[in-house]
Amino acid sequence: MNGYKHLLESFMMTLRNYSVLTWLSMILLFSSLLHAGSLPFDSHPFFFGAALDGYPINSERLKSVTHDMGTSPEIVGFFLQWPSVEDQKSPAFPEESLNAIWNSGAVPCLTWEPMVYREDREVMVHWQDIVNGAYDVYLNKFAKKAASWDRPFMIRFAHEMNIARYHWGTEPSEYGPESPRIYKRMFRYVVTLCQKAGARNVLWVFCPNSESVPNASYDPDASWNRIEDYYPGDAYVDVMGMDGYNWGTTQTKAIHGWDSQWREFADIFRPAWETLCRLAPDKPVLVFETSSVSQGGDKGLWIKNAFETAKEWSLTGLVWFQVRKEYDWRINNGRAVSSGNLPRASRCSPHQWIRGLTKWPERS
Repeated sequence: MNGYKHLLESFMMTLRNYSVLTWLSMILLFSSLLHAGSLPFDSHPFFFGAALDGYPINSERLKSVTHDMGTSPEIVGFFLQWPSVEDQKSPAFPEESLNAIWNSGAVPCLTWEPMVYREDREVMVHWQDIVNGAYDVYLNKFAKKAASWDRPFMIRFAHEMNIARYHWGTEPSEYGPESPRIYKRMFRYVVTLCQKAGARNVLWVFCPNSESVPNASYDPDASWNRIEDYYPGDAYVDVMGMDGYNWGTTQTKAIHGWDSQWREFADIFRPAWETLCRLAPDKPVLVFETSSVSQGGDKGLWIKNAFETAKEWSLTGLVWFQVRKEYDWRINNGRAVSSGNLPRASRCSPHQWIRGLTKWPERS
């Protein structure tokens, strides 16, 4: 391991003052050498990925993402909403997206959102419609198609349930002390039905936001809104996840209702990470959405520190929100890196890792 340490130090010296993209390219090179067995490795796997907007995800989009990021994502996240209860007879199963992601060498992660769009407005599927069987036609067809796809993938069902923005299963005004109980009922129902329908190749992800909103630190009446109170239980969850962003100095109380400040990756995620590890110490933990703006600090240094923290915490993966939305969250919209370090890579490929979690046989 002394040779490995010396090699890391040499890489760190070389990476000083390089751009974000160059730094990521060096990560890719180092990781490929480890996968090829040319260098010593750590036993714990680490995968770098991208979360993408739009649907479907095709091979051309993935090539563009690889070009922009300077590295091929090893996990690709994408989003899919549910149909209305009246329109569930012909459900959209994301086979094109799953194929494109798998064929690129990455692991797919579907963020499955139980909501519909009505006149550009998000309307959450009511939880009683789910647990009382009104969506069973959709869920059964989806699960059977998932099983017939015959390769493992992750589903991040109803993510970030601990923020009012995602009041899953209810109206916005109903988000409150009953929300954790409602969420657990929905999650358990969906997982149980899909498994009974044969979708044993799906790994289910529990993925709260890094900070609960509202929470008891500023609202004494929000003590009900804790990550641990939403956890469906070990029998229903395969992978633990968390989302969080560095908003820098972009938000002001006068315009946005709150004042944001520059926050490091470790500061954003530590409380959630500790909670997830306590809830399920034997399950892998990944960051499924993260990014940083450039306003208020050094984005390149923030990225470097994020990877160092991911290594320190033995995270299994970090997925970058590669989207231009309210801000340009893409990783290639950044500044120079003042110094470098490298994330921990593994001997296994992303496909080998997820097959191992599902005990899935090797197939092409």
